[in-house]
Amino acid sequence: MGENSEENLNIEQEHLETDPLLPQVEDIDNEDDSSLTPRHIFEESKTLGKLAWPVLFSYLVSYSITMAPVFSLGHIGKTYLAASALTTMFCNVTGFSVGLGMSSALDTLCSQSFTGAIDKFSLGKHLQRAIVVEFFLAIPIAILWWFTEPVLLLLGQNPEIARISGLFARFMIPGLFPYLVNSCLQRYLQGQGIMRPSLYILLIASPINIFLQWLLVWSPLKVGPYGAPIATSIVNTLLPLLSMLYIKFVDGGECYGGWEWKEALDLPKIYTVIKLGLPGILMMCSEWWAFEIIALAAGILGDDILAAQTVVLQTCSLCYCVPLGISVATTTRIGNSLGAGKARAAKHIAFTGLAIGLIFAVINSTLLLSFKDVLGYLFTDDVEVVRLVANILPLAALFQLSDSIGATGGGAQINLSGYYIIGLPLGGLLAFKFDYGLLGLWIGITVGLVFVSIIEVIIISWRTDWDTEVEKALKLVRNISSDDITFLLDQEAQ
Repeated sequence: MGENSEENLNIEQEHLETDPLLPQVEDIDNEDDSSLTPRHIFEESKTLGKLAWPVLFSYLVSYSITMAPVFSLGHIGKTYLAASALTTMFCNVTGFSVGLGMSSALDTLCSQSFTGAIDKFSLGKHLQRAIVVEFFLAIPIAILWWFTEPVLLLLGQNPEIARISGLFARFMIPGLFPYLVNSCLQRYLQGQGIMRPSLYILLIASPINIFLQWLLVWSPLKVGPYGAPIATSIVNTLLPLLSMLYIKFVDGGECYGGWEWKEALDLPKIYTVIKLGLPGILMMCSEWWAFEIIALAAGILGDDILAAQTVVLQTCSLCYCVPLGISVATTTRIGNSLGAGKARAAKHIAFTGLAIGLIFAVINSTLLLSFKDVLGYLFTDDVEVVRLVANILPLAALFQLSDSIGATGGGAQINLSGYYIIGLPLGGLLAFKFDYGLLGLWIGITVGLVFVSIIEVIIISWRTDWDTEVEKALKLVRNISSDDITFLLDQEAQ
């Protein structure tokens, strides 16, 4: 990974995205723990920033794609807007969150193999197996989406809204598997440190999505409200095609040796993908589903409460894009370090990522507190809703601080306990038993997340044995690629 340490530390050099992701790792790891100087922290911060900003902007653009059909249908009528929101919630909870969580297995497999495996095509093999897993995962999800209407009726939803939502969900089915494939392709690229394609692709897809929403919903050629989910499915199908074109003609293809059915259907290695993906599903769904439960509870409390919850949640989702981008970059860097056998570097990267996330969380929190009395007017003219939003935003500001730690620290079991053992029960008790309403729901979820953050800081600071994590990474790479562990350990000893 670069024999000249001074060249590796020269941050003024221009690097390609396919250059090794560990320009400072070897230098830091070869020095004492006490040698982590401000210069190292600054340089690592710049490296994380270069990796994080494309991911950050891709999440922002992706957010705009998700919201486009909501804005489009909102001008037709509140029934279609409600149906769109219900469909989005149902598809996210039952499908996209599950598939995206499973694809997170590639975060570990690809990043560690990129630095720890001799077989450069091992990344492509991981990708193929992940796509196979996503295919079989998409089948039951698609069946469930086909029967969305009766499921929603069982949950006590309005029959007309359930009927429209059921049709919306059926039009979403064609784009399900392509969307999950694109997630795998992007994680395959991110494992190589190639972060920008997701942004480039979404910048192409976003205006196409807006055009299709207009064409199918509003233009003389319109098909009506059902054009919105059709447009979404078309865009979701376009995403993996653009990703494959990028890999083929621009960058990232050198780690893909072509499709091999024998490798793609290797059951023991498919099991490895599933084993690594299940915690990702739990971690992603734990927070995602928790907020959908809060939305359902807010709906019981009244229309104004639900409207205020929507405003606060959309604001928090927008703010969360920053720590989420830092989290992806930090995870990739840590994975590369572990795969290269660099224990101290992984530890230093973890703390640096945590610190950067907290800094941006403080900025987000300050902005929320400064504009809490007027922020609601960006979404609605209803004075009561704006007042409710202003009451909740101070808690949302505290939530940002805790959520930034959760994004970087991770941990499915901790998230589950924080949200479902502490946050939701406490929030429900305060909201319905003690009549705190939406404020009670947010007090509960914030307390749960503060608990998660404290536990994760303790784990990172005192409980994580980074040498053991290196051994796990090397063992994982050896089991799924080449028997090169001796070579890697010799490199670490030098």
